[in-house]
Amino acid sequence: MNEEKHPSVIISGLGISGLITASLLCKEKIKVECFEPINISKFRADQRTTAFLNPAIGVFKEIGIWDKIEPFSQPLKEMEIIDASSQKKVGLASVVFEPKEVNIENFGYNVPNSILRLELLGWLKKNKNFVLNIRDSIVKHYAFDDSIFVRTAKGKELNGKLLISCEGKESAIRKREEINTIKTSYSQLAMVFQVAHSKKHKDRTTEILDVGGPFTIIPLRDSSKQSKSTVVWMDNSDVIDEAYSLENAEFNSIISKKSLGVRGNIKLVGKRQKWPVSSQLSKTLISKRTVLIAESAHVMPPTGAQGLNTSIEDIIALHNLCKKALKNNEDIGANRVLRQYNFKRFPLTGSKVFGIHLLNKISMTENGFLKIARKNFLLYLNQSPFLKKTLIKAGLGK
Repeated sequence: MNEEKHPSVIISGLGISGLITASLLCKEKIKVECFEPINISKFRADQRTTAFLNPAIGVFKEIGIWDKIEPFSQPLKEMEIIDASSQKKVGLASVVFEPKEVNIENFGYNVPNSILRLELLGWLKKNKNFVLNIRDSIVKHYAFDDSIFVRTAKGKELNGKLLISCEGKESAIRKREEINTIKTSYSQLAMVFQVAHSKKHKDRTTEILDVGGPFTIIPLRDSSKQSKSTVVWMDNSDVIDEAYSLENAEFNSIISKKSLGVRGNIKLVGKRQKWPVSSQLSKTLISKRTVLIAESAHVMPPTGAQGLNTSIEDIIALHNLCKKALKNNEDIGANRVLRQYNFKRFPLTGSKVFGIHLLNKISMTENGFLKIARKNFLLYLNQSPFLKKTLIKAGLGK
């Protein structure tokens, strides 16, 4: 293999973002070597789902795995926002966004994380350009003018053209590069769990805004007669901690009240998972022969399905730049190529992190004036097709 035409890429971290990045680069016949410190068999226990918007679905189709994922995935055809704090005085203020408003069939699909990981990893293992190193991590790296050197915890040493960090918000590569971040903590926790409910979800996602944060019900595809959904509940840390520790009967009572009856009788199925909510933005996305993508570059609250979908946008941009560089016989790790990536992605990721930060603050507010403003804004949206269309396009990354 011609090393200049088919340069090596080294990826640290094999979560969903790392798997997708590796898959797209391997399709370009780039040799990709990945390092993941965790035993990836544990990923099978992940009960979470991800609401992937249409650009992500396009990536899965390009890789060639969508036909295997689609039977397990739930179309997302409507998005409803309800202001729960308005119900006592004037009834619920709400708005429904529909894909037909921007001439598309649906907004995306809710995909089980475990199924997606399984199919991506299966595809990669069949690709001759992919090398996987499990339970090993990069502990040192050094960039030269024409390559980047890495050493791992197990003593492996290798050189590549480009190092990609998909390690998450505590990225060791970012820290070694001394790239600073802007951080915000909300004293919130997010809890995710699955529920069964008596009313059909009708392909609708419902986000209920209340004090402490949103309570979002995302439909699941299920072969049984019983309708199911994934719930992402964001609230003050003490509220989530208390709810997390309750027995199922008490927990079901609380989530029934939180859901406002929009899905009928609702009850927990499976386990609960929780994690801290925060925002974080790296002050640059690149250094010499090194790129930060996904949560190594940006972290945001799980609102509006923007987190992992923003990571997909990172991956698409990097993939396109690598393809262009290869076509022009350029070095994919050259400063010029990476500066293009930073120029393209940094303003967009920064604006999204800031936008989601504001949405989260508004959703968790206890301020009476802001509650009234929130309610009036939802009422106004129902009377402004242009603004609704603008918001839909912004959420879809258009």
